[in-house]
Amino acid sequence: MDGIRSLLGHGNELARHFCQRVRFRTLVFVLTLLFIPLTILFILYLQWHSAFEAPKAEMAEHFNPVMTLGPERDLKFLLHPQDHVSRDPGIRHFSWNITKGMIAPNGVQKDVFLINNEFPGPTIEARSGDTLEIEVFNFAEEEISLHWHGLHMRGANQMDGPVGITQCAIKQWGRLTYQVPIGDQAGTFWYHAHSEVQRGDGLYGGLVVHNPTASPENIEYQYDNELLFLVGDWYHWPAARVLATFMSPTSTGVEPCPDALLINGLGYFDCSMATHGAPVNCSHVEKPWLMLNKKYRYRVRLVNVGSLTGFSFTIPDSNFVYHSILYPAERVDFIVSWPESVTGADTEVIIELDDEFFLRPNFALTPTQSFLLAAESGKHQSTNNTTEVHRLSLRDVKGPPLAEPLPSPGKTFMIYTAIEALTHLNNIPHGFINHAFWEPQNLPLVSLDREIWDSHQLVPWTGSEPTWVELTINNIDANGHPFHLHRFDFHVITSYEGKGGWDYYNPFTPTRPPRGGPFNLENPIHKDTVYVPPWGYVVIRFLADNEGIWALHCHVLWHQGSGMSMAFQVLGHEQKGFSDSIVGLSAENLCMT
Repeated sequence: MDGIRSLLGHGNELARHFCQRVRFRTLVFVLTLLFIPLTILFILYLQWHSAFEAPKAEMAEHFNPVMTLGPERDLKFLLHPQDHVSRDPGIRHFSWNITKGMIAPNGVQKDVFLINNEFPGPTIEARSGDTLEIEVFNFAEEEISLHWHGLHMRGANQMDGPVGITQCAIKQWGRLTYQVPIGDQAGTFWYHAHSEVQRGDGLYGGLVVHNPTASPENIEYQYDNELLFLVGDWYHWPAARVLATFMSPTSTGVEPCPDALLINGLGYFDCSMATHGAPVNCSHVEKPWLMLNKKYRYRVRLVNVGSLTGFSFTIPDSNFVYHSILYPAERVDFIVSWPESVTGADTEVIIELDDEFFLRPNFALTPTQSFLLAAESGKHQSTNNTTEVHRLSLRDVKGPPLAEPLPSPGKTFMIYTAIEALTHLNNIPHGFINHAFWEPQNLPLVSLDREIWDSHQLVPWTGSEPTWVELTINNIDANGHPFHLHRFDFHVITSYEGKGGWDYYNPFTPTRPPRGGPFNLENPIHKDTVYVPPWGYVVIRFLADNEGIWALHCHVLWHQGSGMSMAFQVLGHEQKGFSDSIVGLSAENLCMT
C-alpha cells in the first residue's frame, strides 16, 4: 500500500517532474505551430499538383462493389419503449456473428466490423431488471472483446470487457457468452470494442434501457417517440494505421485529424476532396437524411461514438437551439419539438466537429455538415432558420439537489495525465498517467496476484470495505481528455480550465486552495465520463462499493491506445486481488479456451 500512496499521494516530487515535462511540451507545441504553415503549403502544393497531373476519376480506380446496408440512407433509429416498459424483467438472448466487410458508409470504402452483417451493430433495447445474455462468435481475423459502456456490472467484473484487465480477447473462431446484469439502471448507454483500437473500425452499437416506472417517462416529460443518434468522427484509414501514425516519433504527439463524420453509420464525403497524398476508393452516394412528423415531441438520445473529437448537435428551427460540445463517450438526452408554424417545413440537423485537436488540418474534412430533416406532411416547404442558437457548456450544468450533502471521502487520490514523447522511449508518444503508460500483461489482472503485476499497472486499492473515494485528475496537456470510469457513476464536484500555467490542484497541500473555487457538494452532475479541461483539473467523488478491478482511461482512442489508462481495485485482497475468487478463476479459464 505504501508504494501506491507514494505514486498517487502527496505529489511534490511528481509535480516537479511534470513541471519539467510541461516546459518540454510547451517547446514542442510552439515548434508544431511553426510547422503547421509549412504543412499547409505542402498539402496545397500536392492538391495543385494532383489537379494538373491526373483527373479526379482516377482516385476511384479499381473501385470494387461494396455491400449495401439498406435500400435507403435513412438516419432514423426509432426506439420501442412500449415493448419493454410494461413487461416483466427477464433474460434477453442475443446471438451475434462478428465479421469484417468492405463497406462505404459515406461513399469511401473501409474494412469495417459488422455484427450480424450490420454497421453499427444491432441496437439493444431492454428494461431495468433485465439480464442480457449475448453469445458472441468471432469470425473476424482479429481478436476482440466488448464493453458495455455505463452499466455497473455488479457481480460480473469478468464480463466488463477490457482486455488485460478483466478478460483475454476472444480469439478468431472463438465464442464467448457475455452475461450482462442491468439491475435497477435505466438510461442511454452503448457498447463497443475494448480490444486494441477496433472501436475506430466500427465495432460499436447502441444500448438503451427503458425505465418501467409507475409514471412512464414519456408522460412525465411529455414526448411521443424516442430517437437514437450515434454520432462521431470517422477515419478512412484502418484504426491501427491511425494509431501507428500517432505513435510515430515524427508526430510529436499531435493527433491525426479525422476524415469525416457519421450519424448512425452513415455520412457523406465529397470524392473531389480526396488527394493523392491520401487516396481513397470513393464513389458518389446520396446524402443521408431523415423524415419526422414534426407535430410530435421526440426524446433524443445522443451518443458520441467518435475516436477523437467532440461535436455539437443543433436543429435550428426547433426548441433545441443550444450549441454545446459532447465529447467522446458522453451521452445526453433532450426533448425536441417544433412550433406549429414550422411543422410542415423541411429543416436540417447540423453537426459541427470541435476543432480542439485539429492542430494538423485535414483539408478533406468538412467539419460542419447539415443533413435534411424532412417533414412528414409532404408539403416539403422550406423555412428561414432565424432562431438564435445559444451556447451551453455541459461543464456548467448542475444536477438535481442532493437529499443531503456528499459524504467526506475515506480515500483521496491524485493523478497527472499527459501525452509525452520521451527520449528513453525513442520519442514515441505515449499516454501517461503519473509515471506509467498502460500495457496489458499475458493474463488479465483479475486472474493474477498483485505481486506479479508489472510496472505498467497503475491500480490503487480502495480498501477492504466500501468507502467514498475522491479523485483529482490533473491535465498537463494543452488539450482536454474525456475520462471514463468503468462501472461507477461519480459526482463531478469541480471542473477548472487552466490558464496555461501551474493551475493544477493538489489535495495534499491544503494551504493552496483550488483555483476553481469551492467544491459543489449540493447539486453536482452525476456521470461516468467527464471532460478534463486543458491545463486544468476535475475532482470526482464516488462510492467504491462495486467489487472488482475497474478501468479508468481517456476515451480519445489514440490516447487510450498509447497507454493513458489505469484502474481501481475495489474491495478484494490487498496482495492477491481477485486471483483466488470466482471472478479471477473464470477469467483465467476463458484465456485457456
